[in-house]
Amino acid sequence: MIARQLNSSYFTTSSGTKLHYLQGSEPSGLLLICLHGLGGSIETFIPLVPSLPQTYSIVLIDFQGFGKTSLADPSRHLSITGHVVDLSEFVTSLQKPSSVSNASKIVMIGHSLGAIVALHYAAAHPERLGGLALLGPCRAAGHIPAVQERMLDLAMAVRETGIDIAAKIAVKSNFYEDTQDRKVDPAAREAVKSEVSTSVPEGYAKTCKALLSLDHEDPQYEKSIARSSVLPETKT
Repeated sequence: MIARQLNSSYFTTSSGTKLHYLQGSEPSGLLLICLHGLGGSIETFIPLVPSLPQTYSIVLIDFQGFGKTSLADPSRHLSITGHVVDLSEFVTSLQKPSSVSNASKIVMIGHSLGAIVALHYAAAHPERLGGLALLGPCRAAGHIPAVQERMLDLAMAVRETGIDIAAKIAVKSNFYEDTQDRKVDPAAREAVKSEVSTSVPEGYAKTCKALLSLDHEDPQYEKSIARSSVLPETKT
């Protein structure tokens, strides 16, 4: 499957979020939902789609403030809880009662921010989830002063100078510097830089603050009963 075979649609949540998503493959199949990270969008997972089981109904989502999902209210703060509520309403809308298979347990793939949202969803709705693939999941860290300082500085820099600074930092944090013995494919660096560069600065900054909020706590992991696979995030 390639990107143009994924159908673009919108779903409006009760909070006013006009959630953009792509859906393709088998419409009546089990739901497989992909959730991107900070600075990402549906574009993060498009290269992965051909390798996913085509018997699933594959869904890629743009979180509020990223991709084609605009901020519902620019004056309002974003929150992890808000993302989870939006996701829950969206999943419910896709699980049509008339389709037995579609209403079965779903699978989620989440990267970074997406992994955090997926974990919270799994704890809140254990009966709905059949499997989790977590890429670079993070724990709540708003109580750690060094993390607070770094992320708040990043949010301020993005607001003051634009999103390019976040793109440069993303490249630096994801890849080691080239050496004589180890070199990174320039296309990989450019892909990360290009994707983060398309983020809306205010959406990026608000998400940084959402991750730092003391209201954002680790979910009750023990409530999740889904089979899970975790891939820690490391530099390349």
